[in-house]
Amino acid sequence: MRAAHQRTSSYLHKTPIMSSEKIDRIVGVPVLFKAEHLQKTGSFKVRGALNSAILAKQENAKGVIAHSSGNHGQALAWAAQKIGLSCQIVVPKNAPISKIDGMKEYKTDLVFCESTVIDRERVCAEQSKKLGYHFVNPYDCESMINGHASIGFEILDQVGDQIDSIFVSIGGGGLASSLAFLIGNLRPDISVILVEPESKKLSNLLENRIPCPVDTLETIADGVRVAHVGTLCEPILRNYCSGNVVSVKEEEIKEAMKLIWTRMKQRVEPSAALAFAGVLYHKPAHLTRPLVMLCGGNVDLDYVI
Repeated sequence: MRAAHQRTSSYLHKTPIMSSEKIDRIVGVPVLFKAEHLQKTGSFKVRGALNSAILAKQENAKGVIAHSSGNHGQALAWAAQKIGLSCQIVVPKNAPISKIDGMKEYKTDLVFCESTVIDRERVCAEQSKKLGYHFVNPYDCESMINGHASIGFEILDQVGDQIDSIFVSIGGGGLASSLAFLIGNLRPDISVILVEPESKKLSNLLENRIPCPVDTLETIADGVRVAHVGTLCEPILRNYCSGNVVSVKEEEIKEAMKLIWTRMKQRVEPSAALAFAGVLYHKPAHLTRPLVMLCGGNVDLDYVI
């Protein structure tokens, strides 16, 4: 994780920490926000994607390939372009137009597929074999998990003495497991709280080993629609985050996003608002110094026009 941080830091923003007095009053405690929506390509994903692309190039890969509904695809396309690698992204047909347009801006090759996880993985595997490109899993990937850890190092450097918890949205689990492992080892006094759409039922997996019965969630938070966490992520999350899962309703995500937009003037995406909804509506009483991971800001323009 330290090596990945050193490998990528010169390319990336050290994103700022934000706060809002109005939000502090509403929540009843000081709330800090890690503004990763201001990162290159508009999300945290670029940290792991850049680390993965650099390592792939060192191994003389012909190119890199991934399946993505947007943020991972934009991140990998940017990273590949930055270091001179070819790139192809397999995109589900229901991906937001804003994220599809973002991927096109980085001159990557797009291949469209059906929206199920099974179809995304199948088409991606076929294309990877056909092209001979290195597959970069969006979340179940060591180089992605290690690359994301740079966020944790930054948080500890910026506000490590001011927080008692980090609230992070959970999809496939790449960012969440990265933060859980890093913070759990360096600062076990800081709780990592996983915030999920209520249909994910992650606690049932972590505590009872019962997986979610569906592959794809129906949620406004398009960046976390994958129902299952990765096989690399699951044991990390079980070890460090069992009992620290917060489930959020769709209306709570929308209200949290409205509050960030109107009070902080930050155009975050629903997947970022999901983490704040965990603080706004479900914060455990014993946590009084939360930090919210604003994981992305790639919003479909349907929200604003």
